[in-house]
Amino acid sequence: MTCHKCGYSASYLEFTYLCKNGCPACGESDLRRCPRCGTDCVFSRAEAIEDEEGRMSDMVSRLQSIAPGGSPESMDEARRIISMLSEMNNRWNSKELRAFLIARQRDLFF
Repeated sequence: MTCHKCGYSASYLEFTYLCKNGCPACGESDLRRCPRCGTDCVFSRAEAIEDEEGRMSDMVSRLQSIAPGGSPESMDEARRIISMLSEMNNRWNSKELRAFLIARQRDLFF
């Protein structure tokens, strides 16, 4: 992310989150504050999801590797991954991913 006033560039995570605008299906943006000059800047979520497909693939692989009846820590990790993938899928709207998450929850927790 780059501040439009002072030109400071860094990861969008370094810019202080102020509020969200828009919706997952239509395209979200965040209002964030520049850590250098304090200017409020708009960050398009489209910029953040450019590499999201790769992260989703990594999380799916990790979720597949978690065995039913595993340790409490691995079950907590599975819950976190399922939650993150579900949120990401609000943007991607993948029927296959949705079906995988439902099946994986059934396998791990029921």
